[in-house]
Amino acid sequence: MDTLRGFGTVVDVLGWDEAFMGVQTDDPEAFAREVQAAVLDATGLHCSVGIGDNVLRAKIATGFGKPRGIFRLTRDNWFAVMGERSPDSLWGIGSRTVKKLDALGIRTVRELARAPVDEMAARFGPKTGPWLVGLGAGAGSTEVSAEPWVARSRSRETTFQHNVGDWNAIAECVRGLAARAVDDVRGEGREGVRVALKIRYAPFVTHTASVALPSPTTDLATVTEAAVGLLDRFDHEREVRLVGVRVEMTPPENGRSL
Repeated sequence: MDTLRGFGTVVDVLGWDEAFMGVQTDDPEAFAREVQAAVLDATGLHCSVGIGDNVLRAKIATGFGKPRGIFRLTRDNWFAVMGERSPDSLWGIGSRTVKKLDALGIRTVRELARAPVDEMAARFGPKTGPWLVGLGAGAGSTEVSAEPWVARSRSRETTFQHNVGDWNAIAECVRGLAARAVDDVRGEGREGVRVALKIRYAPFVTHTASVALPSPTTDLATVTEAAVGLLDRFDHEREVRLVGVRVEMTPPENGRSL
C-alpha cells in the first residue's frame, strides 16, 4: 500500500492485498505497468491490475487480468465481456441471489440489466431490486476514497488434518474459535452484534449460518452459546473438514467498514 501511495494518487484499501487507485490518465495501461513494476521491485510480488471507469468494473476487470496481467473493462465493452456470463460473476451477487434470479428466468448479466425495475423492486425490495439491475448494467460508484479501511468483522477458522465426524469434537472446536474471535473483537475496542458459523463438509461443500446477538457484547459466554447453537442448523450425518466462526462488530466511530 505504501508503494501504491507513492504514485501520489488516492488509494482506497479494499483489503490486505487489494486496493483501488483513483487515476486520470490517457494511457491507463502504461500506468498499470508502472504500478506492477514498482510493486514487484518493492515487495518481490506480482500483481494484477483492473482498469475501469468505475470501481465495480475495475474490481471485476482485475479477475480477467490474473495472473500478473492487465485488463480494461468499461461501458464500451461491458456487455461484450460480461453480457452472457452468470449474474454471480458480478461483485456483490452470491449463490442465493442467483437462485432467486434463476427462478425469474434471469440467467445472464445482460438479462439482469434488462429486467423491469418495478418487478425487481417488488421481488427483492425497493433498494436491492434496482441495485441489482444497475449491477447488470455495470453501474457503480466512481468515488475512490482514502478514508481508512476498518474491519467489519473478525473471524477465526481451522482446517482439520482429517475429516471429522465427531460433532462433540466439532462443538469444542467452535468454542475455541469463538474465544479467539472474541479476543480479536475486544482488541478492536468494539462489540459483537452477530455471530456466523461456517462449516465445510468433506470433500469441499461449504455452508454458513448466522444469528444476531441479543445486544452488542464482548461476553465470551454469549458469543460461544450463539456459535455452538448454530451447529443445530447443520447436517450431523456428514463429516467436516473446516470450521470457522465470525463475529460481526458494531460500526467504528471513525473509518469506513467493509
